Amino acid sequence: MDLDKAAHLIESEYQFLTQVHSQWSLTAGPQDMELVAHALRVILHMGKAGESLPEYQALVKAQHSDGGWGRESTEKESAAWVSAFCGLMLIRANAILKNPEIEQSIWRSLDYFLKFQKADGCWVDSEWGDLDTTSHPVSFFNVVMALGTPKMKDAVRFSWRKGLRFILQGQSEDGGWYDPVFQPSGVETTAHLVQDSVIASLVLPDGLPVRPACEKGMLWILRHQDSDGSWDEKNVDHTMDCTRSTLLICRMLGAQEKARPAVEKAMEWIVANKNANGWPDFQGMETNLERTCDGLDVLLKYQAWWQADPLEVVRRWGYTPGEPTFLRGVEARV
Repeated sequence: MDLDKAAHLIESEYQFLTQVHSQWSLTAGPQDMELVAHALRVILHMGKAGESLPEYQALVKAQHSDGGWGRESTEKESAAWVSAFCGLMLIRANAILKNPEIEQSIWRSLDYFLKFQKADGCWVDSEWGDLDTTSHPVSFFNVVMALGTPKMKDAVRFSWRKGLRFILQGQSEDGGWYDPVFQPSGVETTAHLVQDSVIASLVLPDGLPVRPACEKGMLWILRHQDSDGSWDEKNVDHTMDCTRSTLLICRMLGAQEKARPAVEKAMEWIVANKNANGWPDFQGMETNLERTCDGLDVLLKYQAWWQADPLEVVRRWGYTPGEPTFLRGVEARV
């Protein structure tokens, strides 16, 4: 995919996202919290966190007394999946903002996950399978281990490794992770687990041995790509998940050339299936703002994938220190 085209799309789609600010920002009123977290991730990757303190402060205000967040900002009950996503956005933003109020909110979030982890290492959410649900607290703890204070790292280390073991034990012999109730195809679950949970141990101290699991997971994802470049019967969300997962895994495993044809085909499909503004869930449907955030995210991670520094793409997940730069071009091709 042409990188100038990617840069143009990032600019235009981010402009669209700012135009519909009231539809996703907590500063404008009650919101779907998953959408909020998706938008805050885009702000991070665009290098805009330093000028967006009110957005993150509003996220802190929406936090429940137990340390979690609800699926909707008006809900009273906390949910594990979205709570992990919110906590993750706060710790990544606070590496830049250095805000004491946000740091205290991160501690409350850590306490929430330490309290509600099950004996086998998993977390439970009624809207997600246990494997997928567990991937998000583990992802949050991955970033705590990369960016958190020494006390934060000490607090989560045991729980983090326990959650990661639960995920590794759930991998099938063919390299995929399956959820017969929530995601029978295994596509979204596998893409989530490898990028959000497993791969970070390659760069984090005290991580478990994960290279074989990552290699098997990457090959599983590549085998399940459809001939047109999409995944899971032209599902835009799942195709973006698989593309991002492949970008991270292949770069960290030094397998860029092996994965390059799949990545390029996927990026072309993603761009070809966007609306005039934003992306739909499936071709021909109306624009979904969460999908639009995903589209921006995958384009930004694709730019990072081309950087000479192999850790640049890793920083887009927060798994290593260093603020990701907003990339308008590339310094060198890998």
